[in-house]
Amino acid sequence: MTRLHTPICDLFEIDVPIFQAGMARYTTPELVAAVSNAGGLGIIGGLGRTPDELRSEIRQVRELTSRPFGVNHVVCQIDQAAVQMTLAQRVPVLSLAWGRAADLTYQAHEAGIKVVHMVGTPEEAGQVASDGADAIVAQGTEGGGHVGMMSTLPLVPQVVDIVGGVPVLAAGGIADGRGLAAVLMLGAQGALIGTRFLATPEARGKGHSKDVILNALGSQTVASRFYDDVMGKVWPGAIVRAVNHPLLEEWADRVQEWALAADQLRPSLEAALDAGDFVLAGESAGLVHDIVPAGELVSRILHQAEDLLATSSD
Repeated sequence: MTRLHTPICDLFEIDVPIFQAGMARYTTPELVAAVSNAGGLGIIGGLGRTPDELRSEIRQVRELTSRPFGVNHVVCQIDQAAVQMTLAQRVPVLSLAWGRAADLTYQAHEAGIKVVHMVGTPEEAGQVASDGADAIVAQGTEGGGHVGMMSTLPLVPQVVDIVGGVPVLAAGGIADGRGLAAVLMLGAQGALIGTRFLATPEARGKGHSKDVILNALGSQTVASRFYDDVMGKVWPGAIVRAVNHPLLEEWADRVQEWALAADQLRPSLEAALDAGDFVLAGESAGLVHDIVPAGELVSRILHQAEDLLATSSD
């Protein structure tokens, strides 16, 4: 038991309030299991995986850990077959984001599955709380990949205030114990971390994407709709944060042309993604200085936060 064993730990039957984000196909069974085995909650990224692929991921995680873990699904990009397979597998936690899902939350609860739902505004937080989410993730725009418009610092306490007793996790811009300690002071009961876990041996990186994260500063990330417009994705209310890239620089002032030129731009963007040159990552990339095993990373973040909070209480 640690001083950071917050109530959300008891709710999800974990030891430390550190959740690993379900980052689509960038998660691996090894990453998810390592985080869970270290006392946190690893989450499989369901986006882009077929039901058979997802079933295989769940099976592999269960072979690597007996601890709780989750599966993430994006509501606005939902694959009903993959979701129903997830429910049938009775995974411990269903992670949701980007859209309301009251019926799905009800189905999960009927199957004995806890639900954690990510939001980007206080209004959304109130909605998913009324839908029955067991915990809410307040994600700030500092995060990587698809994010909203509010920053973490004002978002988290507003969500805490509006959802009453529903526990809140903070996400967006958190990469070390300083971030975890800070969001606990804001009223969150833990943190959901994405970008920092990409820089682990267990994460599935493309090309030299991990090196890009290691060498990027937070000021070198850009949030826009370029990625979605070019890839033809419909993701309401979202922008996409990525490490700056020549494609982004070249087309920065031609916003109205992104969708029109999508067919022209898509091959270049896909090639850059495959090479690891175009990387979806948050502003916390500037806090990533090494590639460290995921379990060790959980311990490092935890102990740094404990030391800071102990010092502040002296």
